[in-house]
Amino acid sequence: MPIVYACAASHAPGITAWAEAAPKDQSAAIGNAFGELARGLAAAKPDTILVLTSEHWANFFLDHASAFCIGRGDVFEGPVEPWLRIENRQLPGNPALAARLLEHCYAHGFEPSHSHELKFDHGTMVPLSFLMPKTDGGTPCGVVPVFFNTLCPPRPSPKRCLELGRTLRQVLDQSPERIAIVATGGLSHDPGEINHGVIDIEFDSKFMARMTNPSLAELASYSDAELLSAGAGTLELLAWICLAGIMGAAASPRVVAYEPVKPWANGIGMIEYRTAA
Repeated sequence: MPIVYACAASHAPGITAWAEAAPKDQSAAIGNAFGELARGLAAAKPDTILVLTSEHWANFFLDHASAFCIGRGDVFEGPVEPWLRIENRQLPGNPALAARLLEHCYAHGFEPSHSHELKFDHGTMVPLSFLMPKTDGGTPCGVVPVFFNTLCPPRPSPKRCLELGRTLRQVLDQSPERIAIVATGGLSHDPGEINHGVIDIEFDSKFMARMTNPSLAELASYSDAELLSAGAGTLELLAWICLAGIMGAAASPRVVAYEPVKPWANGIGMIEYRTAA
């Protein structure tokens, strides 16, 4: 079954934790944009959401840091941060789909790690708190997370993430489920670092243009240094690049919103593949 929906959205904790700190016009624009994405996702009626995401030392530390990790649990819980103003909840997984993704990856040049026990932090729960649809029975649809190492070198290259997306697409096209994809992270931000609070609007604009045109070769050509020039948190855009690899050059997403929100120290962006189905 083809992919029924896809989007990407920033996951800055300020979106929920200190929403009132942002200028009202920016906060409203971001709220409206999440509403658009939520309506598109709900209309697509997915059975499972593949979440391309990153985490912030909630599950991994220097004793184990793999390039990619696929969550194959029966259930995932989050957020781990009690101050996010997001209700802690349990989301069902889809172990069967996770197993198929892993088996295909291992047969085609990728060896991601995998875990039955993963917790979600703001990197996953902020967007899902706005977007997560329910099935006709009123229960949340399944979730399969794919985590990208954005915290410590060596990290997977953008080229490698794009190739992973192409590999995942081969499985997704053969899956019986209706699958939606949500990529989270970015845009420019440098949390807790020397340039904390600096938002690189020029970088964000160029990256969004490359996603929406799209230019897969240019996305794959980013270096660590180029991404880091816009802040350490900008490495989270590896998930967006993987999404571009899944959707391919023929798909043309649209920009739903972009706001450089200084109080949240983050360039906030969203794109949507409305024609994914």
